[in-house]
Amino acid sequence: MRGWRIPLWLELSAAILLALLASNAITFAIAEYDRAQEIRAERMSALEDRLTALMGLIARLPASEHEALFKVASVRRERVSTSDIPRVALNAERDPSAEKKLKAALGSLATADVRVAKRGTPEILPFMPKKRGGIERLSVAIALPGERWLNAEFFWPEGANLLPGLLLSAGVASLALIVVAIWSAFRLSRPLQRLAQASAKMAAGQAVEPIPETGPVVLKTAARSFNTMSHRLMAMLDNQKALLGAIAHDLRTPITSLKLKTEFIDDADVRQGMQTSLDELHAMTEAALTAARTGIGEEQARDVDVAALVESVCNDLTDLGRDVAFAPAGATPAKCRPNDVKRAARNLIENAVKYGKRARVSVERAAEGIAVVVDDDGPGLKPKDMERAFEPFARLDASRNREAGGYGLGLTLARAVARAHSGDVALVNREGGGLRATLTMAA
Repeated sequence: MRGWRIPLWLELSAAILLALLASNAITFAIAEYDRAQEIRAERMSALEDRLTALMGLIARLPASEHEALFKVASVRRERVSTSDIPRVALNAERDPSAEKKLKAALGSLATADVRVAKRGTPEILPFMPKKRGGIERLSVAIALPGERWLNAEFFWPEGANLLPGLLLSAGVASLALIVVAIWSAFRLSRPLQRLAQASAKMAAGQAVEPIPETGPVVLKTAARSFNTMSHRLMAMLDNQKALLGAIAHDLRTPITSLKLKTEFIDDADVRQGMQTSLDELHAMTEAALTAARTGIGEEQARDVDVAALVESVCNDLTDLGRDVAFAPAGATPAKCRPNDVKRAARNLIENAVKYGKRARVSVERAAEGIAVVVDDDGPGLKPKDMERAFEPFARLDASRNREAGGYGLGLTLARAVARAHSGDVALVNREGGGLRATLTMAA
């Protein structure tokens, strides 16, 4: 099964969006921390200025005028009064830092105890709601002569709600960046997609048309290089195929002539040896000629039932007297080039009959897609020969019956067909004897 492919424009847009959100969050956190520190510093400075001025007036004015002074000093968000009891208890949750700063600001005006306690909502939050129950409040108690206390309450308004502005700014920036990212991704992905499709087509052995040389300079250069490479490669393959076919064709006549001449050799052993060698040479020539005439990937792919396709090959070989058994299988539809697949399956089955006496064939669903499994009862192969068996005209161990004509291109062509269908051919020795050949292909 092929995994879901995420488009390049989506990957690029998501990456830019995540980077934008992360950078905005970090920037906002730093800015909000600095803002909170500045607000607290301003509030403490205002509190110190107010109390310093008030303590100075208390020291200069007679006690009879203190009540009027407190009424004037008590405004909307500030409450000032005197009492025998301090507004801040000795064991209350106090703010030592604020107490130290206030005492330093008062100087000689504060000759005794100074107490500051933080009450209410203590934080300046970035995402404050428009309305909330509590606000930040500081309670102050300053000892006065005569065992009296100056009590003060300072209330501060709620912080501004920064969320709407932040979301609007981030939204506008995100939209602009995503538009640019999508445009850039399409500008990059189209040439890359054409290059990937042409590469896959060429890997399957099909002729490739020159791809347009568009996009950024680096992609234009890549497309130009690919076009040059594909032109030279396809020309080289065509020349090799033509050369192989010509050599194989030209060898037919002298081989036939030599076969006729061997009939006039009196020594039976010499005659038999020469005829065997000529038969092998003839088999190699026919295999080369077949490979030259029938290329891989030239047929148009279409939807077929692979199991029915392989079963028809088995039936044909059975009619020719070969020992071939096919295990019935359910429908296994796949998009493939049926003639190529039939040729690859036939090569594997014929190899099993030649070298392993009989062939048992099945078609299965596999992780890669579809698997055509061919078992034989022969001697198998040595591990070192497993890959060599796919080499053209490879000569393997004598235990594989050479008299069966084992010098062709059957496995080579079968692997080429499988790989053209996004699969492969693998050989493995079976437990108990015999060889298993498995052709896999994408469904």
